Amino acid sequence: MYTRKLLNTLFVPAAVLVAEERGKDSSQQGQYCRASELPIYVPDPPPPTPEPEVAMPTYLENGFGAVRQQVTNISREVSAYKRVAVDYVEQSKDNAEGLLQYLRQEDNTTPKAGAIVIGGLTGYILGLRGRFIKRTLYASAGALGMAALCYPKEASEYSQIAIAEAKKYATIAYNFAYGGDDTQKAHNKTEKEK
Repeated sequence: MYTRKLLNTLFVPAAVLVAEERGKDSSQQGQYCRASELPIYVPDPPPPTPEPEVAMPTYLENGFGAVRQQVTNISREVSAYKRVAVDYVEQSKDNAEGLLQYLRQEDNTTPKAGAIVIGGLTGYILGLRGRFIKRTLYASAGALGMAALCYPKEASEYSQIAIAEAKKYATIAYNFAYGGDDTQKAHNKTEKEK
């Protein structure tokens, strides 16, 4: 209670002095100080703005929203798997090119022989369900394919020789099948084409 009296005796005259100072400025205009202009009062807070009403989504909108979210999630996962697969393929491609360059070096005879054997075994394994001829053909194709990868220059030379010999023997077989005794003439003809 004594504090209130003390505060009233100190602050009320101070407020009057402030009002008089303001009044001097406003007295020139002929206005007096209002009670709301006193430093004791705090301005009123602005009224709260009403929030706009949010319409509740319908059943159909909820369904489309759920489908859209699932499709977005699936597309993100697919793109992530695609990136991983592309990275894996690129890495495998780089590794295969490095291995092929290593095998094509001239001083690597032991790795080349190992690669040719592995190619032959792969062909043999792929031909296991067949009989002897199928296994032999598959094993030969695997070994020859790997040898062609290891020795590309020699493979192109030998393939040209093999094509020429195959043409010669195809001509001989054709003449034999149709009863021609002109096998020597066909052989001479192929020799002239060379």
